[in-house]
Amino acid sequence: MKINSFIIPFFLTLSLFSFSQENSSENPCISLGEYDEIASQIKENITRLKLDMNNSVLRTRPSFIWPIRAIDSWNDKSFYCVSAYVDQNGTTGQIKDWNCGTNTYDGHHGTDLSIWPFNFYKLDHDIVEVIAAAAGTIVAKHDGEFDKNCNASNPNANYLVIMHSDKSVAVYFHMKKNSITSKDVGATVVAGEKIGVVGSSGNSSGPHLHFEVKTDFSNSTSYIDPFYGNCNNLTNATWWVNQKPYKETAVIRASVHTTDIVFPTCPGTETINESNVYSIPFQGDGLAPGYAKFYMFLRDEVKDLVADLKILNPDKSVFTSWSYTSLSDSKNKTMGYSKKLPTINGKYTFIVTYNGTESSSDFTINNSSTTSLNNITSSNQFLIYPNPSNGSFTVHNEEIEPNRLRIIDLKGVHLHDYEINKGDLDIHTNLSPGIYFLQDKDNQFLEKIIIE
Repeated sequence: MKINSFIIPFFLTLSLFSFSQENSSENPCISLGEYDEIASQIKENITRLKLDMNNSVLRTRPSFIWPIRAIDSWNDKSFYCVSAYVDQNGTTGQIKDWNCGTNTYDGHHGTDLSIWPFNFYKLDHDIVEVIAAAAGTIVAKHDGEFDKNCNASNPNANYLVIMHSDKSVAVYFHMKKNSITSKDVGATVVAGEKIGVVGSSGNSSGPHLHFEVKTDFSNSTSYIDPFYGNCNNLTNATWWVNQKPYKETAVIRASVHTTDIVFPTCPGTETINESNVYSIPFQGDGLAPGYAKFYMFLRDEVKDLVADLKILNPDKSVFTSWSYTSLSDSKNKTMGYSKKLPTINGKYTFIVTYNGTESSSDFTINNSSTTSLNNITSSNQFLIYPNPSNGSFTVHNEEIEPNRLRIIDLKGVHLHDYEINKGDLDIHTNLSPGIYFLQDKDNQFLEKIIIE
């Protein structure tokens, strides 16, 4: 239900997977049949490749780096939640994770890293990459399977298995179709090398990476938990280079939107409706005149913690402020507030502070009643010609570093994205006649475009 009131906040505690059927003991990430198939494939490939499996030689176990990362152009503070750790309790019907908590499900043998927020938007745009947590040799791979599953309806996943120098193996599961590295079985990878994109293939509740480590690929009970804590019965030390805390309580995104974000049911792609330029007078869809939506996204929310939210003026004084107190613990929380926009021209900042962390988003106010659009200052970084044009024009970039450009309209609605290096970029659009703006990835430059 959309709440259009500009007084009452609109808030959601969302499923990580857009209301899908989450993985569980009845719907595990990897079925027993898949485990057998992967073990058979590994054994066959090891024999074919004549890999040395002499376990009597002392070898150093790997130290893992985090196996997912966001692409450089994604500017959020973070992009994931840990939706399930390894189940340390071998008794059926009982669960326990490495920190003596219950962030797992019965019989789960891996760590589930769910991309969030906007999990399917990230999947569609290849935002979150899977990287090798440690160096090793590819001993199994499978690709080409559908990658937008929402439950256990399809057991066939896209995956990669890497064997390390100590003969342990890491399984990277649920990856996006046709995203897995082109390297063949038998090829080596280095730590940090891209090996795929997070997807939702196989028995998957939504876009996430199932990362599983086994000391003996042929033994179904040889799985370990790379995290170490008081309730880890599987290892005596962490396998991470830098082990992350059990909970990463933080605000990971603060953003400004023209109207409510649309969160469809799984596997629909979210409609973000984000903008960082607002032309006054402004009318957002379903909102009171002059109001926009201000969203914050909290990870590992803790009961009674307070989030401070502020809109800062261009001189960094406070335009308006409010707060939110967490009512309960949750893996994630999405909160949206309708707030009246400033009306004086300038660059403003929406900033959220939670548990000692901060996330912010800049937005620009252009008031046509006080400033002519013709008076907008050019950055001189980008030269646009011809301008005015018929929709086809060239952007010349003087900077050496690559940049990401977007075209927005007078309401701040995001229309097109482009990547540009030093030199010229030819752009061909079917935009209707009118005034538009070109903005860079850091929201620092605003160039006017006139289409005749």
